[in-house]
Amino acid sequence: MGSFKLTAALLSDIGMKRKQNQDSGIILPEIGLFMVADGMGGHQGGETASRMCVEKISAHVSKNIAAEGDPATLIQQSLLIANDAIFDFSIENAHLNGMGTTATILQISDGLAYIAQVGDSRAYFWNKHGLWQLTRDHSLVQEKLRAGLITRSQMKSDQNKNVITRSVGYEPNVKIDLFTFETKPGDGFLLCSDGLSGPVDDSMMFDILEETIKGGLSLNDAASKLVTAANDAGGDDNVTVVLVKIEP
Repeated sequence: MGSFKLTAALLSDIGMKRKQNQDSGIILPEIGLFMVADGMGGHQGGETASRMCVEKISAHVSKNIAAEGDPATLIQQSLLIANDAIFDFSIENAHLNGMGTTATILQISDGLAYIAQVGDSRAYFWNKHGLWQLTRDHSLVQEKLRAGLITRSQMKSDQNKNVITRSVGYEPNVKIDLFTFETKPGDGFLLCSDGLSGPVDDSMMFDILEETIKGGLSLNDAASKLVTAANDAGGDDNVTVVLVKIEP
C-alpha cells in the first residue's frame, strides 16, 4: 500500500421498521479490505448469509494477501469460496433454504482500488468535487431502466425495487463484476447497503460527507450522519455504511 494511510469507519443500524439487522460489514484497514453485505431469505437466512459472507471473505483475504500477487483474483476467489459455503450450508439446513446476500468488496493495494460486486449494495468514489457510483446494481429495477421500461425517477417507487438478480449463496454459481481504479491521497470511498442508497440520493450523501469533513469531524461522524439521514427518510430497511479515506 505504499506510504498511503487508510482511515475507515463502519456503522450498521437496524433502521426504523425491521425487527432484525440482516446487514453485515467489515473494515480491515491494515490489509486494505472493506466490505458490505445485505442478506436475504427468511427470519434467520439473511442474517446468516451476510455474516458468513463477511467471515469467509475476510478470513481468506487475510490468510492469502501476502502470497497472492493479484488482489482482483484474491477477492474473486474469496467470493466464490463464500458462495460455496453459504449455498452448501443452506442445503444442509432446510430452514435456511434460499438464503443469499449481496457483497460489495473494496480492496486497496499499491495505489489501486479493486472492487468486486454482487447484488445491489453499492460502492461510490468521492472527493472534493463530487460523489460517483462505481458499481452497477444487479436488480430488477436496474434491468427495467436499461430496457427503457421505467424512468430513473420511477425506480424508487417501483414494486420490484427490492428484487435483486444476483446474490452470493443463492445458487451454486455466482457471476461477479470486477472493477479497478487508480487512487491517490485525498480520495474516498463509500460502501453501503440499499438502506442508505434507497432513501438518500447521491447529492445528499455528498453534501453530508463534505459538511462533515470540512467541519473537521471524523469518518465515524460522517457515517452516523448518513445513517441518521436514512432513518429520517423513513428507515424502511437496515442501513450499513463503510467510509474509507486515503490519507497522504
